[in-house]
Amino acid sequence: MRTIVVPEDELQRLERRFGPDVRRMGPWNSDGVFGYASISLGAVESAAEAAGRPGLPEAVSRLKDAREPVAAFVDLVETFGPDLVVRIKAAYSAALSSPPFGRPAGSCKVSMARGSGAASAA
Repeated sequence: MRTIVVPEDELQRLERRFGPDVRRMGPWNSDGVFGYASISLGAVESAAEAAGRPGLPEAVSRLKDAREPVAAFVDLVETFGPDLVVRIKAAYSAALSSPPFGRPAGSCKVSMARGSGAASAA
């Protein structure tokens, strides 16, 4: 899935304006020098659908083709405000808690445990 890499300085600016939920819209990454968040375009699309605000789906569509995706994303968030931030955060959280590839929740843990030596010894 395509992501938008939002650097630390932009995150700080958005956080000052919209609060700490900005940092919960996607995973935080750092190489020790450069910090950034990776915002899933899928989470942005889900948030736009859930919001149901006029113009938002079209703006997200333009974001997909933007030459400068960070600037387009920041503009999108600034235009549609804290409600969009909260909805992106919720879409990201929902994606984290959903099982991969449509498997029932917990099925991956069971299969991994069965294959490990520790589970066999227990």
